[in-house]
Amino acid sequence: MNFSRIMDKFYFEMHIIPSAFFDIFVSEIADFTSQAIEENIIDGESCIILRTSQNLESTLIPFLNQLCRNLSQINHIDVCFKYSICQNKVEDYIEIYKKSITGLECKDFYIRPSWIEPKDSKINILLEPSLAFGTGHHASTFMSIEAVVSCIDKSKQNPTLLDVGCGSGILGLCAYKLGASVSLCDIDDLAINEAKKNFLANNATITDIWLGSLESLNRKYDIVVANIIASVIIEQAHNLLSSLNDNAFLILSGILDEYASLIKDEFKLHLVEEKTKDEWVTLIYRNDT
Repeated sequence: MNFSRIMDKFYFEMHIIPSAFFDIFVSEIADFTSQAIEENIIDGESCIILRTSQNLESTLIPFLNQLCRNLSQINHIDVCFKYSICQNKVEDYIEIYKKSITGLECKDFYIRPSWIEPKDSKINILLEPSLAFGTGHHASTFMSIEAVVSCIDKSKQNPTLLDVGCGSGILGLCAYKLGASVSLCDIDDLAINEAKKNFLANNATITDIWLGSLESLNRKYDIVVANIIASVIIEQAHNLLSSLNDNAFLILSGILDEYASLIKDEFKLHLVEEKTKDEWVTLIYRNDT
């Protein structure tokens, strides 16, 4: 019997729900597995969803148990998690997933996969769901699109925009359609490849794109958006601030509401707007001169 062919027909789906420090779990799981992961709300709880071709339970769960012990010791609280795992048919997942995806209206945009008809009254963006984050359905991405539109409206004509942690490239695509010159970066080569494909599919041009972060960046932008987890935003605070032109906008998203105050303590710019949706926060700053 050809076991490799059997594995091609199935995948494992693991749901992980931490009791605290959700963004740290997201970062650690992504680093440990080198897999793209999904964040979602299931039964009112923030859930990390991991889909893999192999069952990682025997290695990932002991790793997370150790992570809980470390976080509990450092923070003097009891940190734990619950999880479930199941095996699903690949073809069933693809069909179910297609049926579950709907076109998304956000501001002037209609974001859709290829199997959904376009809307003539909107700016259509073709975006095929993939392992790279960002379809607009997640609250933080939805608010980031709204923030990008708002900042471009308030900026000079044809502003430059940098998307840090670009994922699928959806934020850059929206900005390009509104006249911005767009640069992208991400530490995941999967995201870089997906962003390139999505820009090509939408007849859009990327001014600059690179694998990595901001450490060696020597350019400044009129709008910088970072829809990433709070701990990475704080870690990159100096580089994010250094990437801003005078009177530039800085959009910070992907922030759980419990960490919003930490971000505000780190960034002393003029807070233009604070947006909230579900348990997520997006902050819009301006580098006033």
